[in-house]
Amino acid sequence: MIEIKDIHKSFGDNAVLKGISGKFEEGVTNLIIGGSG
Repeated sequence: MIEIKDIHKSFGDNAVLKGISGKFEEGVTNLIIGGSG
């Protein structure tokens, strides 16, 4: 398992991740999809 907590990512002034947290189990496919799809 991989666990992430409070991840933030920006490109210039454009924040694309704002406090993402999650647990990712081995063998499971996970997606992070934003408002624009």
